[in-house]
Amino acid sequence: MKKTLMAAAAAAVLTVASLAPAQAADKYPTHALTLICSWGAGGGSDAQVRFIAGLMEKDLGQPIKVVNKTGGGGAVGWSALARSKADGYTFGQLTAELAMDHWITPEVTVSYKDFDPLLLMNEDPATVTISATAPYKTYDEFIKYLKDNPGKVRGGATSVGGIWHVAMGLWLQAVGLPVDAITYIPTSGSAEAYKEMAAGGIDSCFTSVADSATMYKTGKAIGLAVMSDQRDPKFPDIPTAKELGSDIQVGTWRGLGLPKGVPAERREILLNAIKKAIEDPSYKKFMADRGFGIKVLEGEDFAKYMEKSDTDLGATLKALGLAK
Repeated sequence: MKKTLMAAAAAAVLTVASLAPAQAADKYPTHALTLICSWGAGGGSDAQVRFIAGLMEKDLGQPIKVVNKTGGGGAVGWSALARSKADGYTFGQLTAELAMDHWITPEVTVSYKDFDPLLLMNEDPATVTISATAPYKTYDEFIKYLKDNPGKVRGGATSVGGIWHVAMGLWLQAVGLPVDAITYIPTSGSAEAYKEMAAGGIDSCFTSVADSATMYKTGKAIGLAVMSDQRDPKFPDIPTAKELGSDIQVGTWRGLGLPKGVPAERREILLNAIKKAIEDPSYKKFMADRGFGIKVLEGEDFAKYMEKSDTDLGATLKALGLAK
């Protein structure tokens, strides 16, 4: 009897020992991960992913190295992500430009279809903002003025073909006006655009609420509408365009995704780590301090969001004569 028990115990030890390497091999993650950011170090997109990576490390128990692969309006980084090994150890940031680059530059072939989406984390919707000295003061007055004075109003916010330029075109189409109803004045970004507005060189801007906030607070600009499905809590008196009869949602956005083919269980582990990170009070404070809007969509819902963004932005780029 004693020999039988000893033999059974030995067999059990051997069985456990033989399973240990397999179980260790299945454990994920077992080493450092890489998070690809298609934008330069120090910018808003880079800052967001670095903050998220730091929080995710605590949950995953492994370091996450953020690698900036810039160029091609984001295409360099996204191409590298799409070609990455589908083992769950490389993921990356996806932004609104992913829905634009391939329309503008034929050589860019990467699109939202090349990724398995994890989570949309941020959306900064465009606004309809006018100079406080403009002869029109309300949404309806602005539209009527544009109809009666085609091309007279000057608009700006970014370079030609940038997200805010396209947002302007989308809004004009939504209210039944041609995309050239506003004469677009290209600038290096919202900061320069609002300097131009303060100096009288630009009459309207279509940037985010965060970009426009200082001008609102100082009384130099008026926010007529926000192109979102809900009002911004920091400026609750500014209605959505939908409330005013123009059902349009557009702006810049950021999320995280994987190359196609990562095993479902590993996708789930990463997704859960991201979801925990965005619920952390420090993340919410970081987003508020930066003026970033929080919008959360996961998996298939994020995929549908990117598909609609691609379709809408592509159609407007064509209307603007910028799609090749």
